Amino acid sequence: MNLEEKRKALAKWILETDENSLNEVEAVYNVSTSNISEEHKKILDQRLESHLKNPNKGRNWSDIKKDLSKKYAL
Repeated sequence: MNLEEKRKALAKWILETDENSLNEVEAVYNVSTSNISEEHKKILDQRLESHLKNPNKGRNWSDIKKDLSKKYAL
């Protein structure tokens, strides 16, 4: 899908979606454009570098969720 197709698909989604979904998207946008402290940027850069060096390290969310459900009987 090229850039123009992505824009059209997103525009179609925006026109058809409900207010709650739009509020969620707006919240993500606002966070991504807010000011982040230099210290926090350093932490994020370190974590990104660690991930890029070893992208298979760690666990996926479904496994973590399953373990937590077992541990806390959810």
